[in-house]
Amino acid sequence: MLIRFATLPDAPALRALAETTFRDTYTEFNTPENMEKHVAKNFSLAQIQAELQLPDNQYVLVEQDNALIAFAKMVKNHSTQGLTEERVLEIERIYVAKAFHGQQIGRKLIDFCTNWAIEQHFEVIWLGVWENNPKAMKFYEKMGYTRFGEHTFVLGEEVQTDYLMKKYIGVNS
Repeated sequence: MLIRFATLPDAPALRALAETTFRDTYTEFNTPENMEKHVAKNFSLAQIQAELQLPDNQYVLVEQDNALIAFAKMVKNHSTQGLTEERVLEIERIYVAKAFHGQQIGRKLIDFCTNWAIEQHFEVIWLGVWENNPKAMKFYEKMGYTRFGEHTFVLGEEVQTDYLMKKYIGVNS
């Protein structure tokens, strides 16, 4: 297994994995129309390519046998209500292919992101997790994250609630 940063040539494989993992995770909870709108907006090849070229975005990929099996998207210095720290890092997406669930890949990916954030002198890492995803919340709690608020997440036409979770990693943590 290899964990590495994404580059522009990774965009097609990353786009495919992002769409597949998102659909695997949320299709049963949302209407087909809302899923299609969300996927078209967020997981097109052009969108992924654009995100890979933004300096504040950092995608981390997990490969096994030359195939992508997991990824995380980090956004540098992206704060939200309830955070007062200046150096914050958001983990905007983290997904593991369904066939690899239960193999500690999510933990390794979070650890990689955390170590990188520490090296880059961020003070806190935060993320949003859907209020109806208790399995993910429990995972993040095990990884040291605590809930500090909530925000809205629009999936297609549906307004949903994400709980916000954070972990202090800076010198004052």
